[in-house]
Amino acid sequence: MRVVFSIVLLISVEFLVVLSQSSRGDVADLFYDANFNGPLFDQPVYTVTTPNFTISSPINTTLFIFNLQPQSIFTLPSYVLAARSLNNIAKISVTLSDSTFRADFISNFTYRVVNNISPLNYFSPYHRYVFYITATQFFPDRPSTSSTAIAQIDLVNCNVYAPLFIIANPTFSISGAASVGAQFGTVFATDADNDSITFSISPPSIQFSIDPYTGVLRLDQALQAVTSTPLIFNVTATDDASSCSPTCSNCRQLTSTTTITIDMQTANTQAPRFLNQLCGSTFSLLETSQSGTNITTIAAVDNDLGNSGQIMFYFPSVQTQTIAVGSTTTTYSKFQLLQYNQTNNIRIAQLQTSGTFSYSSPGATRVWYLSILATDLGTPSLQSICTVRINLIEANIYAPVFTITQWNITIYNASNPALIRIIAYDADLGTSGTVDYYIGTLNVPYFTINQTTGAIIYRAGVTFSNLNTTLFPVQFTVFAQDRGIPPRISPVNATITLYLDTSNVIHPAVWLNPTSGELNIVISEEFFAMYPMRPVFDNNRNFNGSIIYQLNLQSPSLMIVSNPFPSTSMPFSAITPTTNNNIFTSGISVTSSLDAEVQDSYLLQLFINTNPSLSGWTKITLSDENNKIPTFSFSTLDMNILGDQVGLRAIAQIPAFDRDLTYPNNFVQYSINQTLNGAMVLNQFFIDNYATIWTNSTFDLQNQSSYRIIITAYDGASAWSLTSNGSSNMQNFQLNLFIVGNNNNQPNFNQTVARNISIIETTTNGTGILNLTVYDLDVATVLNIGILSGNAKNAFLFEMILDNSDDPYRTEYQAICQLSVVATLDYEYMNLYTLVLFASDSTNLATINISVNLLPNNSKAPVFNLQPGTLSYQYVVNENEAVSILNGNSIVANDANIPATPLVFSIIPTGQEKLTSLYLTQSNNTVTISIGSPGLVRDPPFGYSIYNFSIRATDQNGTGVSTYVPVSITVLDINNKGPIPTNSPWIMNEGILNPSILMTFTDFDDYAFNNTVPFTAQVISPPQFMLIPTLSFNGTFTLQYNGILSRTVTKNVTVTMMGTDVKQFSVNTSIPIIVGDVPNNDPISNGLKTITIIYVNNYQESLQSVNLGSVYVVNSNDWFLAANGYSVLDVSNGQTFNVYQGFLSTPTSLYPGSYTVRIQVIKNLASGQSTAISTINIGVRSIDSEFVRQASTIRIQGETPESLIDPTLGNRLSTLLNALASILGVSSNSIIILAIRPVLQYRNPIYPPLPLDQAKQAALTDVVFYLTSLTKEAIENTIDSNLSLFSSSFGITATASGPNLCINYACPFGTICRLSRSMQSLPFTIDTNLTSFVGINIIDSPDCVNATWTTNPPSSIQSDCITYSFNNATHCPCTSLQSLAPLGPYCEVLGLTFSSSGGGSYAVFDGTKFSNLAPARFSFDFTIPDSSTIGVILLYGLDTSPISDYFWIAVEIVSTRSLRFHFRDDTLTFDTVIMINASIWYHIEYEYVDSTILIMVNDEQYVVTVNNNSININNQSFVQLYLGGLPMTNSLVAALYSALSSVNTFRGCIRNVLSNGFYLDMNNPLASNNSNSGPCDCSITNSCKTTSSVATGIIVPWYVWLIIALVLLLIGTMLVVAILTCFRHRRLRKARADAYMSNIENDRDNDKDTTGEEDNLSYNLSILKKPIYTLSDEKVNSSMWTMIHRDRINSFARAPFNDYVNRKLSEQLAISLADDTQKYYADEGDSTLAYDLSSINSSEY
Repeated sequence: MRVVFSIVLLISVEFLVVLSQSSRGDVADLFYDANFNGPLFDQPVYTVTTPNFTISSPINTTLFIFNLQPQSIFTLPSYVLAARSLNNIAKISVTLSDSTFRADFISNFTYRVVNNISPLNYFSPYHRYVFYITATQFFPDRPSTSSTAIAQIDLVNCNVYAPLFIIANPTFSISGAASVGAQFGTVFATDADNDSITFSISPPSIQFSIDPYTGVLRLDQALQAVTSTPLIFNVTATDDASSCSPTCSNCRQLTSTTTITIDMQTANTQAPRFLNQLCGSTFSLLETSQSGTNITTIAAVDNDLGNSGQIMFYFPSVQTQTIAVGSTTTTYSKFQLLQYNQTNNIRIAQLQTSGTFSYSSPGATRVWYLSILATDLGTPSLQSICTVRINLIEANIYAPVFTITQWNITIYNASNPALIRIIAYDADLGTSGTVDYYIGTLNVPYFTINQTTGAIIYRAGVTFSNLNTTLFPVQFTVFAQDRGIPPRISPVNATITLYLDTSNVIHPAVWLNPTSGELNIVISEEFFAMYPMRPVFDNNRNFNGSIIYQLNLQSPSLMIVSNPFPSTSMPFSAITPTTNNNIFTSGISVTSSLDAEVQDSYLLQLFINTNPSLSGWTKITLSDENNKIPTFSFSTLDMNILGDQVGLRAIAQIPAFDRDLTYPNNFVQYSINQTLNGAMVLNQFFIDNYATIWTNSTFDLQNQSSYRIIITAYDGASAWSLTSNGSSNMQNFQLNLFIVGNNNNQPNFNQTVARNISIIETTTNGTGILNLTVYDLDVATVLNIGILSGNAKNAFLFEMILDNSDDPYRTEYQAICQLSVVATLDYEYMNLYTLVLFASDSTNLATINISVNLLPNNSKAPVFNLQPGTLSYQYVVNENEAVSILNGNSIVANDANIPATPLVFSIIPTGQEKLTSLYLTQSNNTVTISIGSPGLVRDPPFGYSIYNFSIRATDQNGTGVSTYVPVSITVLDINNKGPIPTNSPWIMNEGILNPSILMTFTDFDDYAFNNTVPFTAQVISPPQFMLIPTLSFNGTFTLQYNGILSRTVTKNVTVTMMGTDVKQFSVNTSIPIIVGDVPNNDPISNGLKTITIIYVNNYQESLQSVNLGSVYVVNSNDWFLAANGYSVLDVSNGQTFNVYQGFLSTPTSLYPGSYTVRIQVIKNLASGQSTAISTINIGVRSIDSEFVRQASTIRIQGETPESLIDPTLGNRLSTLLNALASILGVSSNSIIILAIRPVLQYRNPIYPPLPLDQAKQAALTDVVFYLTSLTKEAIENTIDSNLSLFSSSFGITATASGPNLCINYACPFGTICRLSRSMQSLPFTIDTNLTSFVGINIIDSPDCVNATWTTNPPSSIQSDCITYSFNNATHCPCTSLQSLAPLGPYCEVLGLTFSSSGGGSYAVFDGTKFSNLAPARFSFDFTIPDSSTIGVILLYGLDTSPISDYFWIAVEIVSTRSLRFHFRDDTLTFDTVIMINASIWYHIEYEYVDSTILIMVNDEQYVVTVNNNSININNQSFVQLYLGGLPMTNSLVAALYSALSSVNTFRGCIRNVLSNGFYLDMNNPLASNNSNSGPCDCSITNSCKTTSSVATGIIVPWYVWLIIALVLLLIGTMLVVAILTCFRHRRLRKARADAYMSNIENDRDNDKDTTGEEDNLSYNLSILKKPIYTLSDEKVNSSMWTMIHRDRINSFARAPFNDYVNRKLSEQLAISLADDTQKYYADEGDSTLAYDLSSINSSEY
């Protein structure tokens, strides 16, 4: 089974690869005859005309049907080259560029185009729709391909639109004084069909009419009465249906109706007037009133009519209200106005509370002045203001409560007259809070109570000596009663128990001044500010502030001042006493500010803590100071007053309130401020003592229309201050008066003369063409504007766009009005409009004449003159025949514009057919088609029986509007093809007598013309072959070899045959016949092989589980290598290797160095087994990725990669290196070969494969190499100049240097070719028997990137820059920038280093320097100084919200040391498997193809599927590229991207930012912080060089140092042991010997031989170090890693046949593969998606 399977693979693979060789019908390297488009349309242009479609056709009407032909291996060469087979059933999607239409699938790639909307817009540009149909074909693991056709839908009008009112439901104003015939407004309507419109009004009115043609409203009868209710009418617009084409059915007139409102404007002659003498009244409000309590009724009257007589009540605006002291609410927040519907001319409202009140709260407001505005609704409005006073009345809410209910007192001989003071607390203030005390027990002996103070005192005449001890203790009750209405009594009485002590014991504490126990003093409420360091005193009561007491005890006791009332403040405390023996002097201090308006008295208890204690009482009353300012309840007021009133009249009353307690502190007076008001205000206004402002003036509105009056309220005494200057407290109030008048001025335009303006006829609807300013000295003007006449077909609109009616300080009314286009214009219909514009203030009218000239602007598309009943031009020609002029109708088109312009005709192909032989001959507006030699091809592979294309006619001499017409040319077949064999590959096995195979011949002429079968076929050479039979009616023959074939003689044979068709047309064809291998019993013998491996630093994992080359032993059976047994015997350096089906691989990473692998090979023979040893020497080298970027390319013809590296063919690669070294003037050892790759060439599958010698002769191979001493540009230019020397001097045919694959490369529609170089994740292996070369898989790809939004080279380059003609590459010397190298070809600085200093790091670049709009490719490198670095590396997106409108991308390092990739939002975010380490360069590459994004991070590969086509903003000015972080200061961009982990913490270096083939210049950011352009700091890459004094220029790998150290350690140990053994007793000598040996070791190191070591001038130290990053064995073997890297593990196991055909066929000696056909049947290369996406249509790899 294994053998059979190998043969099956042989057939499939051999077939594909042989097709890639150059032969008849192909062009080497360039796809001139190849097709890279998507599915084939049956027409390039689809035209729909009147007979089969109208604009009124219903939705889903079929416009046309089209067919697609999917691409196949016969039309898509790139798929043949990639060894891919296309799906049997193609997956195709069809999209339209205009959403008005859609494409519906019918069946078998047939589609119909239908309309999505109805009706269509006849006035689309040029009365048609032109859109693109894009068909995209999808393939597995390959980019999609697209083709485009054009649809042209010509329209005729059918009057499908009813008139449209431009301003729906408009409102117009007219004054009651307007005269008959006044025109006061225009109703604007337009018709999308461009019909004329007539207007009518309903219900019929004798007062108003509308002009049927202009829509102008007119007053026909004087207004008898003005009502406040607007008048409502319906206006109907009817079109005349003149737009109906004769081809339209059921055309009729259409109507629309709108409602118009006419407001009756009346004069506002008076302001509202308050009734019932409300203003100045005072009202009382009980503090227990609830929210919603009515305080008073407010009524006002206004005898004006209409809105001018409608009244509304307001409080002043919240913005002007004054905030109460200590509150967050305004004066008015406790009150509300409940308004009732107005009856006639009187409006009534209730003034109500809107909250609750507390009279007793500290600082509570108890007086309000409320100002109420009465405003009418006239234009302009007028106001009156009325102020009322509201006094809050206390309520007796609380009963007195005793602070202590049990009092026990002992009476001594020395007791004070007031034995004890009983205290009760009442939370009410004022009278309700005043408490009286009464004894509730009858017949109490000796004692009574002070009703006011609560003091228990002796009755009159009673002294201590009169007391009878037998009556004691005396006990009685006391109750308290307040003075409120009604009075309240304490709920719990106090019980007093008095005891008598007659022992004459001295009391422990006594007041030395008896009054100290009962003080009653008055202090200023500003005492704390006046006497901050003194105790309270009252000189008027002879109290100096000292309170003196005597202690009759040994221990002192301090006086305590306390507050007997709970939950009340006490801003007093006792002063620390002074002592004089047992005499103590203390006092009472004020501890904080006092406010008499909040609390005007305090009762304090004095307490001496003795046993028994001594207590006393002090009452402190605060005297009022003038420390409160008069306060207005609001700060400003705006009022309108009529300017034409006469006589003395009140304007407003604005009182203020002063919270001081006593007169004259709280006496408020008013004045017009003499300083802040001008003379005009002082002369015309005055204010009385009741805060009423008066005037006796008649105002001139034109002279001054507003007044600002500053009113000052001041109190009646000098303001209290420590430094008082004798002035009063005061506050200012601003009254803004606006003088208004009735409508007595006419509006005017700012221009008085007629205007002429010119516009193009294609001016877009809604475009403003003229702005005019209208002004009116009446500031309250209500303006109507319109067009009186000249507005044919309502093409224009005149409307107000802005006025100053919201400006309260305006001195005149101004409005900006705009004339705009609202309908389609047509120069041919009317080229001059004479418009009369008007402005009406509801009484007066102003007009201006405007002339609008239309300028022609190519509004008509060319029209083809087709014959009646035809939709296209059709012709018939013979195949391969030149025709001077095609027979048939000439193509004629006309330009319908006035004046007409010249037409230019051109051919528009579908993209499939080759139309290069067609050309046009034009005479005026007539064109003929000619066919040049060699004519049109009909036969495959690139011929068609019918050629469909379009002729495009473009007016304005080819720069204007285009129209398309389909053209088809039918090609008649001629017999010019002979039969050729087409069923390759052909294999005849060795060892068989007279072997034979089936041969199928095909003639690609037309069978219908009898140009094919029967065929006659015969073998021309060699004579050993023959065809049986010689005549076939179905093209089938048998090819027979007479004899026995042997692979030891030849492995392939070229057979030439002649095929002749029925009409005797013959053709000779040479084909390769493969001699098939069969298993034999020949033994095998030992073999030796060399494998050279080179990879990019940190790509070492790409070598894991990859085919490194075949295992070679001498074996005559080279087709069955997989049948052998393999086992690895031993490996040097401890590396692990595996063999699978004859190919060597390693499961672990390979590092630079040498390896030797010995493998035992076992071949099963009939008689047993044959065993041999394969010895493989492997050399591994790594290079910096910069080598790849700077590498050069040379193209060789006549060599394959295998023939170059095979030593049996004369060391051709060494010959090439010597040739390069000679021509470039360098040493061959300095040239580093990075890649050897075949140049794949297209050969259509219908042709048989070429014979081996022809295929080798045409083979092309690219060799990519790096040279340190010369630049890439210099190398390739030198090679190009000396291509002939390679052949003449070295026998190598070099055909190109640095080939630019974009030259002559055809990209699909909407894309442009950009050359880019990338490194694929897996290596490229070239295998022969004796050698293998595992090189870097370098792809130079001609990328077809998005042409609309892509990066571009600099618009101007330096004068010393060179553009090389051989590959169009530009290089600039950039001498002044060499310190910042490496540099790009246009002097772009490629490196940028970011530090983490304060403020973060970032660099911002213009969005036009980068692109991610598919298709696109971009890449960059980065490295970090330590593995803890996190942050954003790159972000490309919008710098303003919303960011989701753009497909933004970002990549960042996160805390897990992974890379996190972002695409628009979190749903498209993923982290990489690769872990980021310090000082390692990482290469990141993106490739966008449709919805697929390929991402590579070094040798890791990721594929993301996204929807990146929903971009709403394609303006790159809104997009920026951020590197290294985002700005945090003065920037909002960081906050936009919340999905990012950290936005400004990146440290490291970024280089080589390449977007669509062009490098980003790091030296020119828009903004940056903590970033430096130029080479990356060596401390980041850990590549700083150190110089030894002797071994200069040596770079030694770390493991060499380790070996040296170990050897030296071993030698030293041995020497020490020897010395210890021989000279143990001589310690001093031993010590000297140790020192001597140490010196010897140092000398030995310094004298080290450097022969053969590498020069550190050429290499970076980090290149030779073992990379830090590597996958562990556990990670390699884990299921997760295997799943992610499945393509890496599986896709490189060759099929058994492919393994076999690359082996030697002879076991006696190593024969070159140059003569072995099988070498061409190897896999094309990398079959992973990484390869597949290297280019949309890659012709090279």
